[in-house]
Amino acid sequence: MLPVQKFESLPLAEQMQYIREEGHYLHYRIKGWCKINIYWLGSFYAEVWFLYNLKDVGLIRTYTKATCLDPYLAEMNVPLLFE
Repeated sequence: MLPVQKFESLPLAEQMQYIREEGHYLHYRIKGWCKINIYWLGSFYAEVWFLYNLKDVGLIRTYTKATCLDPYLAEMNVPLLFE
């Protein structure tokens, strides 16, 4: 797996290719006219912002802390196993 600094230095098309080949899809969220997918890439997370109106990826953001998952966890409906 690439370190986050090396990943960030890649052009957008190569970042997307790397995410498709190596990323583990976790979840998505909707914000305005964007669908945002989050992937785990070993030592970091990557958000892919897909712009509906342009039908294209607008940007990719990287995170090294799991707190970036908070917006996704807030939207998930996970049944409680124990009460």
